[in-house]
Amino acid sequence: MPKAALSFPLLAILALGGCAMSEPAPNIGPPPAGQSERSSEITPWGLTYGAAVMTSKVYPHLAAAADANANLFISPVSLSQGLGLAYLGARGGTREEIGRALGWDSARNVPALIKSYNAQLTDTGDADTTLGIANALWLAKGLPIRNEYVAEAHAGFGAAPETVDYAGNPAGAAERINGWVSRETRGRISQIVSPSGFGDDTAAVLTNALYFKAKWQVPFEETETRTFTRGDGTRIPITMMKRIGRFDYRETREGQVIALPYGGDGFVMEIFLPRDAATLRRWERELKGVDFFAGEQGGNDRFSLAAEQAREMRIVLPRFEARFDESVKAALIAAGMPSAFDQQRADLSGLASGARLAIDDVAHATFLRVDEEGTEAAAATAVKIVVTSARIEPQVPEMVVDRPFLATLRDRKSGAVLFFGRIADPTAIP
Repeated sequence: MPKAALSFPLLAILALGGCAMSEPAPNIGPPPAGQSERSSEITPWGLTYGAAVMTSKVYPHLAAAADANANLFISPVSLSQGLGLAYLGARGGTREEIGRALGWDSARNVPALIKSYNAQLTDTGDADTTLGIANALWLAKGLPIRNEYVAEAHAGFGAAPETVDYAGNPAGAAERINGWVSRETRGRISQIVSPSGFGDDTAAVLTNALYFKAKWQVPFEETETRTFTRGDGTRIPITMMKRIGRFDYRETREGQVIALPYGGDGFVMEIFLPRDAATLRRWERELKGVDFFAGEQGGNDRFSLAAEQAREMRIVLPRFEARFDESVKAALIAAGMPSAFDQQRADLSGLASGARLAIDDVAHATFLRVDEEGTEAAAATAVKIVVTSARIEPQVPEMVVDRPFLATLRDRKSGAVLFFGRIADPTAIP
């Protein structure tokens, strides 16, 4: 029987430019009942909430600058951990800014919380579901790194320090970092840095990679060719997968939302299909059409899957691949952390002694594949499955994802959003 799978690797990379390196010497749902929004000590759930807060600040700026046909999807978990490595070394106003951007402004003992959080996320309890999270520190030769920083980064984030020669051998440095990226993302992302981006002032690169692959709880077994209308109104033919089943579903005057579970029901993909392009733009601008936690507030026409009963539905979904690879520096500055990128104001003195450091760039790359097969090698054979005109199907409500949509991929236990964004131009899988 054909299986269903979604796999995507994600990576956030943080480059620190040394300004004077010396030689060594929203509106996204309330917290769960019983937990305040601002507790004296952030909790593992608080890390989930913080990542959603960060997304609500950063994503609208990315969407405003993106083309209508652009796929735009990010990993809140990956970005939070990449920036979290910088947060460990930040001090003063820079630490406060990064903390607010991450939703960690009340955070204490971050390394212990990150370690616990990652252990919970990666323990999927399902042989058909794989989730891997990896962090690494790529330090310039001669950087007077603080031992306390290395210890915290390793204890909490599992980030082992590696020394590279950015100034003397930029090609070698890029090869090592890109090789690590490729290994951690199972070859889905093979390059995130270029030798041309390194120089005498490059002090460190902090990386996070996240990889997820799972089978649908119930596979798609049928396909047919339909038309997908892209963001600019142009139409493309694409293979659509379809199946009938019981799903958490809600429909309002603004659109439809459905939850598609994976494996043992530990992870779920939520598809938010807007009524029209104007609604999609408003959702992206305000993030009010999306409830990250499928939470308890369902008023004002907002989606709340938790308030709905499962119902019999027909879902028609593209089989596709999509990529995103952009700098998110401008969006982070607009979201409230400008001083970290300012060579005059940045304070990352907790990372290294005797070196004035500032963040140079934050690059984020993601890959998403949605199909009915479960493995890439088997995907081609599934294309041959077609629906004949003679088949009689029950009359049930239908959700046809044939225009740009938003999607989340979420861990049900913690609420962690591994993936969030817009698919406006899906690439057909042969």
